[in-house]
Amino acid sequence: MAGKLTGLSRRRIGLAALSVALGAGALTVGQRLLRPRLGQGDVRAFGAKGDGVHDDRAALQQAIDFGGDDLWFGSGQYRLTGPLRPRSGQIWRGAGPSRSVLVYGGMATQVPFNLLHCSGIDELKDFSLRDLGFWGGRSQQVRFSPQGQEGFALHLRCGLRAVSIRNCHFQHFGDGHSGGGGMILGPRPEIEDQGLENLRIEDCVFADNGNVPGLYIAAGRAPGAGITIMNNSFTGAVGSTKVQNCIYILGGGGQSLIRHVAISGNRFEFETPVDVGIELNWVDSFTISANTLHFQATMPGSSGILIRDGCANGTIVGNVITSDRADNDLRGILVLNFRHPGTMTNLVIADNVVSGVNGAIGADRGSTGVVIANNRISGSNAPTSVGVRVVDASGVQVSGNMISAMAHAMTLGMGDHPASGLRNIMVERNHFDHCGGDGQALIAALVPSSGWVATGLLVRDNIAVDSVAGTRHADSIFFAGIGQP
Repeated sequence: MAGKLTGLSRRRIGLAALSVALGAGALTVGQRLLRPRLGQGDVRAFGAKGDGVHDDRAALQQAIDFGGDDLWFGSGQYRLTGPLRPRSGQIWRGAGPSRSVLVYGGMATQVPFNLLHCSGIDELKDFSLRDLGFWGGRSQQVRFSPQGQEGFALHLRCGLRAVSIRNCHFQHFGDGHSGGGGMILGPRPEIEDQGLENLRIEDCVFADNGNVPGLYIAAGRAPGAGITIMNNSFTGAVGSTKVQNCIYILGGGGQSLIRHVAISGNRFEFETPVDVGIELNWVDSFTISANTLHFQATMPGSSGILIRDGCANGTIVGNVITSDRADNDLRGILVLNFRHPGTMTNLVIADNVVSGVNGAIGADRGSTGVVIANNRISGSNAPTSVGVRVVDASGVQVSGNMISAMAHAMTLGMGDHPASGLRNIMVERNHFDHCGGDGQALIAALVPSSGWVATGLLVRDNIAVDSVAGTRHADSIFFAGIGQP
């Protein structure tokens, strides 16, 4: 019938009318999503050049202070001759970590500075970085800073809440005389009532950073909670004179623990020495899982994963730690209080692969309630190599582990402190393959000068196959009514 409109015709007329009503400035859905990047949020609207030559510090700080909650850094290199002070409630976005880059623009005669810096303010909260690169100037960071450690990509020493960093690259920071490195997050220890809550660092790259190659996260004097470090990549610094830990999480003590920490899916490739891959202190309720740590270079006494004073209620599961260096003094997974007495309680170390290290897994000095189970450990029969070490500990179960090519499949010891001891230890159903050495014991006793007084020690149902010629099953002390393999 003439003049009758179909449903489709009505829809077309309606859309046309809406287009006329909105006018030529109407935005598509894609344009509306990009809108925060086109107006006030575009840092170039505040005079930033992004050409790698001009100093963009003042323009970027203007954008931070007045540019709204969503800042867009278009492709370019934004040279900085001084630090930027971030603001709560903002998200900074780039076109990708190799395209939108904040560049350290200091000179060798200049005291090093941090690219992003906050200190002393009450709190930085609801702050995010996305798809940005941060390039340091290790060769220029050679002067000593009277303020202490400087030369970080991010130096956020204040209360932090709901901070997220995703798909960013942090490269060429630190070293020199003022420390520095990738990032340091969390309150200063001398400031009260500043918290640390809900940090997430994901899909980032940390490369060629000296001193602090990756992350240093500290709780200060107040408790912290909720840290996730996932799917990041870490490498050391070529030619660095001082390299510490790639992931270092430090609670402030028994009254200011950091709780609920998850470190998973990260990749560590060490062509140059570092101290520790992952270290925790005073952390409660944590998971370290599915990380891969490969050491092509080591330094004496370094560790893949180090769990220290005051840690509790944690699992270390499904990690892979390997080394190519036959002469290394590397520890794979070590649980160790640095001060005695101390306690680390309720820990599970299971289903990890540890290969090519001198000491694979250790529970030492104050460890209590530790399960070491179903790990795959292999070495090269180096004379001092040890598969599992349990010293000065209590309530430890070592079971179901496959240990191969280690001079000592296990060592058990009392410790060297008057309060040391070895109590309630069970070693059972482990498989020792091609372990030992001439005159070595598969299960060796570390006997202090004060003698051996272990209680509740049971060693049973372990299997040894293809032991190296001249190997003893166990030191004679284990046949004195305590138990035997």
